[in-house]
Amino acid sequence: MTKRPVLLTLFFLSFCILCAKNKENHPINISIWNPVAISPYDSLSISNVTLGFCSKTHSLNGFGLNLFGHFNEGGINGISINGVGEFVKGDMDGIELSGFCNVVSGRMRGIQIATVQNTDVVCAKGVMIAGLTNFSIGNAYGIQLSALTNIVGSHFGGMQATLGINMASSSSFIQLAGLVNITARSARGVQIALGNYADTIHGMQLGLINLCGERVHGLQIGIVNHSIDTSAVKIGLININPRTRIQVLAFGGNITRSNLAVRFKSRYTYTILGAASHYWGAKNKFSGSVFYRIGVGLPLLRYFFVSTDAGVAHIRNFDDNSETVYPKRLYSLQLRMNLECHPFSRLGFFASGGYAHTRYYGSGGVFEKKNILEMGIILF
Repeated sequence: MTKRPVLLTLFFLSFCILCAKNKENHPINISIWNPVAISPYDSLSISNVTLGFCSKTHSLNGFGLNLFGHFNEGGINGISINGVGEFVKGDMDGIELSGFCNVVSGRMRGIQIATVQNTDVVCAKGVMIAGLTNFSIGNAYGIQLSALTNIVGSHFGGMQATLGINMASSSSFIQLAGLVNITARSARGVQIALGNYADTIHGMQLGLINLCGERVHGLQIGIVNHSIDTSAVKIGLININPRTRIQVLAFGGNITRSNLAVRFKSRYTYTILGAASHYWGAKNKFSGSVFYRIGVGLPLLRYFFVSTDAGVAHIRNFDDNSETVYPKRLYSLQLRMNLECHPFSRLGFFASGGYAHTRYYGSGGVFEKKNILEMGIILF
């Protein structure tokens, strides 16, 4: 009779040792700091609920709430909320919400929200929202929202939106930034920012400055548009391609005494951006203007080029004493016909005649109507 309790005890201990070698479920783990916990870290354990100050688990299938942070060696399938941050060595499927950062070394599928930074190493699929930065070393698909930067080391598919900079090796769909969008290789979709860059664009760039290192299969709309593709569709004040010739124009005329401008000239079209002083000549020494013109032209014989352009000038009077005669601000709509002579490859001469229609801002009244006569030189 005395042998039976001993045998039962040995059988029970053997059964416990055998179970310890297999994965065990820990329904609830309350942790102060590993190993001070109801269920200290076990490389074979699965936790369903973990609560406390700071916890460490192998696998979390369920819900976690930690005042400081959560360290997970295997993977997460569920919801984890942490006051500071969460660090997952495996994959994360679910929702991460942290007061500072979320770091996943494996694959993330779900939602990440952090006040500072979200980081995924292998791949991210879902929504990443960060107060400063979202960073995915591998591919990322879905939505990235941040205040400062969104960075994807490989391909990104979806929407990147930030007040600062979006960066990706390649992208598809949309990049929306307050400052700059950068795609090192091909961008398929839309880039919208103050400045946009892509090696190749299949879609549209919309910004103040749009740059494309190779070909544009689509449209560029901005103040300055540049691409190596001469056939790309560009809508802007300044459009540049490898055939664009950048020239300096210095000239004078009956309306403005001295003018300095830069011309961006293709084979048949050009744009001019410049500034002038002494708009009303010697009568007012403290006046000036800035102007923009867009024109078309044709070569004539060997050394001549005939063209016409239309433009607008903003006129500013800096002399307070003459304000009764000359208003503070005006704008002028101008049309010109030009004849150029290029006896040398980097030096030319031109003469222009045209008409200026100058008006008041706001009221729409006419200040003056005047003929234009200008002459000057062309460098480069």
